[in-house]
Amino acid sequence: MKTFMLSAILIFLVFSIGCENKAPEGTVIAKVNNAAFTLEDLNEQIPPYITVPADRKQAFIEEWINTQLVYEASKAKAIDKDEKVQKKLKLLEKQFLANELLSRHLEGKGEVTDFEVKEYFEEHKRDFNSQIKIAHILLATEEEAKKTFDKLKSGEDFITLARTFSRDSITATNGGLLPRYFGFGEMIDTPEFEAAAFAIENVGGLSDIVKTNYGYHVVKLIDRKPTKEKVTFEDVGAQIKQYLTTKKQKNIMDTWLDSLKTSANIETHYDLLK
Repeated sequence: MKTFMLSAILIFLVFSIGCENKAPEGTVIAKVNNAAFTLEDLNEQIPPYITVPADRKQAFIEEWINTQLVYEASKAKAIDKDEKVQKKLKLLEKQFLANELLSRHLEGKGEVTDFEVKEYFEEHKRDFNSQIKIAHILLATEEEAKKTFDKLKSGEDFITLARTFSRDSITATNGGLLPRYFGFGEMIDTPEFEAAAFAIENVGGLSDIVKTNYGYHVVKLIDRKPTKEKVTFEDVGAQIKQYLTTKKQKNIMDTWLDSLKTSANIETHYDLLK
């Protein structure tokens, strides 16, 4: 979260540098030559649901000072006139505006009730109180995944297939085995993968084919053991609410993006990728 806030401030700097010769509006908390940074500027970049202590705010101010100094040095060397730099700035502006519109589109949406949070915990109580060791085979396409899954169902060896076909070069040589046990909620970047892995009932069982941003996976449950301490609803309630909110907002975002795609002319050439 700290990284997010710092990034937000740095993005803010990119879009505020053009106004540095104007009289600052607000309470000035830092100045570098003719540029001023106000308390209002800082507070605008911190999400309202986060409390930031004064010492962390001071670190952000120091970061602004450093950035402003280097920025002014870059202007003196006319770095902003470089063609490659201008392309990167246009890309940054495009990403910022897209994220801003998306944020506004999701504002007030995806709310989760206390009942939904409690229900989710009850449905996954076993998962929260266990750790699993898993192996997986990663394939590039759904067709490849189906062929591999059929081979596993017919009795072919998981380790051999992982070593032969898995696109995960880190785990493939080890038969697809991930290096440690995982607790429920740790695989935050691949929730679909985690849900499929924890849904496997018996040790030695396989998941259905699961799609993530990395490709298509078949997961095998190697072992399941209880957590050292029992996990209660109070321990994970806030985490569950954040997860469910994010999941709802992702569905809203995906639906919205699909609607935008229907009215746009989109052309791809994936065959040219190497």
